[in-house]
Amino acid sequence: MDEKRIAILIDGDNISQKYASLIKEEADKYGDITLFKLYGSINSPTVRQWMPKMPKYGITPELQLSYANNKSIADQALTIDAMDILYRNIVDVFFLVTSDSDFTKLVYRLKESGKNIIGMGESKTPESLAQACNEFKLLDVLFKAGAVKTKEPELPIAPVEDPSQEIPVEAKVIEIPSEKAIVDKIVSVLEDDWENLANVGDSIRKSIPGFDVRNYKYSSFSAFVKAHRDIFDVDEKLGPDNIHKVVNIRNRQDSMKAQKNENTAQDKQQIKPKGKQQGKQNSKPRSKQSRKPRKSAKKQTNE
Repeated sequence: MDEKRIAILIDGDNISQKYASLIKEEADKYGDITLFKLYGSINSPTVRQWMPKMPKYGITPELQLSYANNKSIADQALTIDAMDILYRNIVDVFFLVTSDSDFTKLVYRLKESGKNIIGMGESKTPESLAQACNEFKLLDVLFKAGAVKTKEPELPIAPVEDPSQEIPVEAKVIEIPSEKAIVDKIVSVLEDDWENLANVGDSIRKSIPGFDVRNYKYSSFSAFVKAHRDIFDVDEKLGPDNIHKVVNIRNRQDSMKAQKNENTAQDKQQIKPKGKQQGKQNSKPRSKQSRKPRKSAKKQTNE
């Protein structure tokens, strides 16, 4: 099967260069990186720190001049390029690296055209943007959890030139749910029968922005579920190709309830035949004895 083609578009004005290696490593898991671009103002102190990293990771700089004081047009440049890439149909998956909710509409537009959108940003990312993406990964959480193989040193950032111009932050941001909350969510997703583990994992990732088992110190979703065998039954077997494993899970409580119902039904079936058998035994002698007198009575009356 052909590898998916990946486009990575980084909002360099609000994403730190320390995530450079993490961004590339995560994107490599999805396919072949076709485009790797960083957008930002040429005067931005955050963008300046990306300068030595861009040649190292093969990042193409798309730097913009500010046509007015403290007014960056990098966001517009990223949006225009994303639509151009979409119409050229040269990639299958977009990695949009930003914590800015202004890109929410762009994400919806790319999804409408059948593209898979993987968002990446920090925990401060508004939930509206995270929910719009097919998946959303929290860079700061993964970075602290040691998900990146080669960490980049964090360079000091120059102070903002005009701190008086504050951007209002949306009240609702992404919250990392507890491990118990994730378990409860899996329980709610499962139905009464066995479910494929991969399908359950996809459902959880889509419904919980930023969900990643590495946040809870597990190497895989399978390891996460197996750590909770008191709640889930896990069934592993070889697939049709006799090479890859197929893992299915179900709620242990549901399976115990089903077993109890089955045992109750079996007990009822064992009780019913006994009653019927006694009835038959009691009726047989009476039927045999009553037949002869009736015939003799008829003969006497006829005579």
